[in-house]
Amino acid sequence: MKKIGILLISVMLLGLFGCSGNKNMESSANVSERSVVAESPAKIKKDIGELFENTFMELWKSDIIYIDVEMTVENNEDSNQKYVYKYILASDKNKKTAMINMDQPDNKKLHCIIENDKIYYINDSEKNYKISDYKNTIDEFIKAYTKDMNLGVSESIQLSEDGTTDFKGEKDIAFEKYAIVSTEKNASSITITYYFKDEKPYAEVMQSDKGKTTFIFKSADAKISDNSIFKVPSDYSKKE
Repeated sequence: MKKIGILLISVMLLGLFGCSGNKNMESSANVSERSVVAESPAKIKKDIGELFENTFMELWKSDIIYIDVEMTVENNEDSNQKYVYKYILASDKNKKTAMINMDQPDNKKLHCIIENDKIYYINDSEKNYKISDYKNTIDEFIKAYTKDMNLGVSESIQLSEDGTTDFKGEKDIAFEKYAIVSTEKNASSITITYYFKDEKPYAEVMQSDKGKTTFIFKSADAKISDNSIFKVPSDYSKKE
């Protein structure tokens, strides 16, 4: 985990694939091994809380993943530096398809669809798209866009506290708090607190001395009700 990871999430999200809805849509970049969240090794099972294991870990094992989330990035050193991202991230491994559709600050848009080893860069404002070969796996795509949530759990995560608390006006919300153990010299102290409502994912707060990133989950599920999210709209034209 990088020392200022919570403040650079937006940069990493955009930089991993070069997926953009701007006029100059870029080709995708290969995801390095270092950018992929580790699978949960058996030796750290003792450090995973029951709610985390029964929600996010079960979701991680699923062939289908659907995450609808709002992410807010705040800088401790500048109270005016606050960025909000709203996005849907989904995959269906059996159908070899995945997608991300993100509203970014300053009215920018990030929209990509992967289908059968092709990646579609979609420009919703101009109703067109560009196609390139996609050489990574669906797992790599999903892990790259969720790695800072630690949904798949890395070896550095350790359960430190659990219980119930008030959160965003809601009372008696269950939570599990984790410490991120970094091997980097002079690394920031980082904690991640996951919140659960009715035993379902509700929110996540990643905190360090540099700032805070908050994820509010509208959905984190292993089912998809509308498969049209994996299709380019029929009225969009191909851009050569």
